[in-house]
Amino acid sequence: MKQIGKKLLAAILITVLSIPTISVAQSATKIAAEVPDNLFVTLTFHDVRDDVAQSGDHDIYAISTKNLARYFAWLQQEGWHPIRLQDVWLARQQKKSLPAKSVLLTFDDGALSSYTRVFPLLKQYNFPAVFAIPTSWINGNTKDAYEAYGQNNLMNWDQMREMQQSGLAEFVSHSDNMHKGILANPQQSMQPAAITRAYLPKLGRYETDKAYQERVIADLKKSKEILDFELGINTMAVFWPYGAVTKESELLAAKAGLPLSFSLGSMSTLVDSGKTYQRGLIMNNPTPEMIHEEMLDFLTFARAAYKQRKSFLRFDLAEMVSPTNKAFDDKLGQFLDQINSLQTNNILLKAVADENGDGKIDVAYFPNRQLGVRQDLLNRTVWQVRTRVNNRVYAELPMTLETKQGLSLENLTADLVKNNTGIEGLMLDVGDEALCGMQSNNWDASCTQKMNQIFKIQERSKAQAKYYANISNNYQTALKFSLKDKHVDGLKALVKHCLLNGDFLYIDFDPVDHPEIFKALQKQLEKLNNLERQYLIFSFNVSPDAKNRDWKQYQYNFQFLKNLAIQKIGINNYQLNTGQKIQEHLYKELSTNSSPLTYRNPYENNTAKGVK
Repeated sequence: MKQIGKKLLAAILITVLSIPTISVAQSATKIAAEVPDNLFVTLTFHDVRDDVAQSGDHDIYAISTKNLARYFAWLQQEGWHPIRLQDVWLARQQKKSLPAKSVLLTFDDGALSSYTRVFPLLKQYNFPAVFAIPTSWINGNTKDAYEAYGQNNLMNWDQMREMQQSGLAEFVSHSDNMHKGILANPQQSMQPAAITRAYLPKLGRYETDKAYQERVIADLKKSKEILDFELGINTMAVFWPYGAVTKESELLAAKAGLPLSFSLGSMSTLVDSGKTYQRGLIMNNPTPEMIHEEMLDFLTFARAAYKQRKSFLRFDLAEMVSPTNKAFDDKLGQFLDQINSLQTNNILLKAVADENGDGKIDVAYFPNRQLGVRQDLLNRTVWQVRTRVNNRVYAELPMTLETKQGLSLENLTADLVKNNTGIEGLMLDVGDEALCGMQSNNWDASCTQKMNQIFKIQERSKAQAKYYANISNNYQTALKFSLKDKHVDGLKALVKHCLLNGDFLYIDFDPVDHPEIFKALQKQLEKLNNLERQYLIFSFNVSPDAKNRDWKQYQYNFQFLKNLAIQKIGINNYQLNTGQKIQEHLYKELSTNSSPLTYRNPYENNTAKGVK
């Protein structure tokens, strides 16, 4: 079994800051942007080399010495303020304020270039910076270190002591020995050690909560003890490997003496508004202008989830049930190939099923304490969808589990997310009994009671999910309504609720079979402003027997929604055997691929690739 490659995993697991090509003039238009006090940017660098290719370098996380020096000069020229971790800590405690245009410069992994190339630049510009060290790498874990940087390419303790004594370098934990993957499911996927319950094949079960927590605390304590002893410091921060951190692991770090926590991601936060801060990941050897554009996007929440275009495929995991892991991987390979060719960016997985057809949910596709486990398929599917085809993944659970069956959706959500920390969000299907909330904008007493129950269940489930989900993923929740008729007068009220709580509203129906529903929705959409429309997801149930005129109608309906600034659309009943028809008729409407040159039709040879 292969360990996770540092750079491959980091690129897939997080919402990375990809670096677009922009002109200096474009960048200059944002220089005057107002940046509030106590809102700061944290940037993450890795190796610094003299010979980094302008594009297509073998290490997409490396930056050239020339570009880093130019960036430092630009920071000085434009009046940005490199800050220290101590500044962040004091600002969190409201003992000082950070100046506008504050930036925290960080360098991960302890590469030798931090001493030979970065340190001289820090001294030249009198800039402070933070260095995240996986202590086991420095103390002889050559296997993981060589895999990341090659032989003899890490700093030693003497070099780090010299840097620390200069007053310009701070050192923090990058874990002791969690900069690696561990076995995460029966199909042998390797996932981040810091947030994964290890799968124990000899026992046929997962690591217990207690064992997981003890393992993480022990590792972080060891890392802190080594750093403090070797460098004569009292380090207070952990920069999580791969940016993989949950609220649970955040609390474990605090118990290990590391109250400052940094992940990776694209959402900036006020210094005193959270415990884990997200860091922008520097990629593709950017120029100072490119980095500045990303810094401003970071500060202005330009990459907030509600602003993003989303193209959904909803898929029932029942299709993946297989007699062997090999057969499952073959099906999964076909699914991934179809997704990759369609170039959507979000997958919604139905994670439970009514296996005996009695109208009640009786099985799940993930380990849990309340339902039977048909097959443990969710984790492997989520991981492959994220790492192989770079789609974000939502899981769907029905509210009826609690409202009709008396189970705890809160506990089921906890079981789901703690074993699937890479989940992007949870889709909660409200079922038929709460459709009254969509049908009228004046809820009667009965409907108000039902909707309040739904909202309470949602909030409890969301709290559990956010405790276990990877913070770098900006976890989201959505309420799912399957429309039955044209009564949709409650749309605006529901959207306002979502807006207040940072949630999405997912609506599914068949616009060909029910044009009256689509017409009624049009009238309601006209009452919404552009911001409110960003919290809507429209997903069509597409008939597998659709005729050419029907496909044209689906195309028209999707385009109509786009013209109304609806950026989140999808297919609610995607299946492996309907993938070809979706590809042929709705590629233009669903695909996020903007270049026809990279289009590939997977059905030309009627073959599917296997999963690696």
